[in-house]
Amino acid sequence: MRSSPALGARARAGSLCALAAVVLGCGATAIERLDGDPESVHPFTLATGRRTHPAVDGCQRFAAAVQQGDVSAMWNQLSFDTQRALNDRARPVGLRGIELLQWKRFPSVVDGKATLEGGKPFEPMGLFLLPSVQTLQLVPTSAQDRVVAQDLVISDGARKRTVTVHYEHYAWRIHNPTLRDAAEAP
Repeated sequence: MRSSPALGARARAGSLCALAAVVLGCGATAIERLDGDPESVHPFTLATGRRTHPAVDGCQRFAAAVQQGDVSAMWNQLSFDTQRALNDRARPVGLRGIELLQWKRFPSVVDGKATLEGGKPFEPMGLFLLPSVQTLQLVPTSAQDRVVAQDLVISDGARKRTVTVHYEHYAWRIHNPTLRDAAEAP
């Protein structure tokens, strides 16, 4: 059986129209630069509405999660090494690292037994950023390093701290596997 020549011409015309619409709709992609220089200082706010470096956004998402008390979102903004370190600290008391974030306390050993009671308290903002952050500044790195890690200098106006973020599973995550608090940072 042969198909009608008119039907084939209609199908070809429809295909050509669809192809033309796709080609005309896809212009050259314009690459936009980030606001300012990558070395510039960014004000630390939870929703700027401005385009900032994704590493800065990762820190801002963590801060928003802390303010909202969203432990799951805080956990998701931490690098896998940092999550592993929290899990290792929580294991002796039968907890997981995410639960340490919820309890805001590291376990301690009392009479040879690990317990949360009497353990060292911490604030997630102080542990991973600073208790009160005003600015973030991207530290220049080589183009090769920038693919997987980025350092940020954060400031609360009185002191500064360098925070490292790693690019893991399509997101920039805070990397602090030593679990050093801002008070312990040089």
